[in-house]
Amino acid sequence: MDELIGFVTGNNNRQKLLALLGSKGELDAARIAKTMHLVPLTVDGILAKLLEKELIEKTGELYKLTEIGNAVERQVHNM
Repeated sequence: MDELIGFVTGNNNRQKLLALLGSKGELDAARIAKTMHLVPLTVDGILAKLLEKELIEKTGELYKLTEIGNAVERQVHNM
């Protein structure tokens, strides 16, 4: 868990994206990019890394936090 928290807090955009999904539930990549004011290519890279670490999951076009992602997001939020 500490490694995942470090992974998330080591990058401001990863931290913001997890917080966004934590508050909104499910979002597609285009909505994430628009909300975070980032180019889609940047968001795609962040999403790929979060998927790799199993912090988020993708169903169809929507991304949402996994159980682990929820736990990490709560820990980071409370820091």
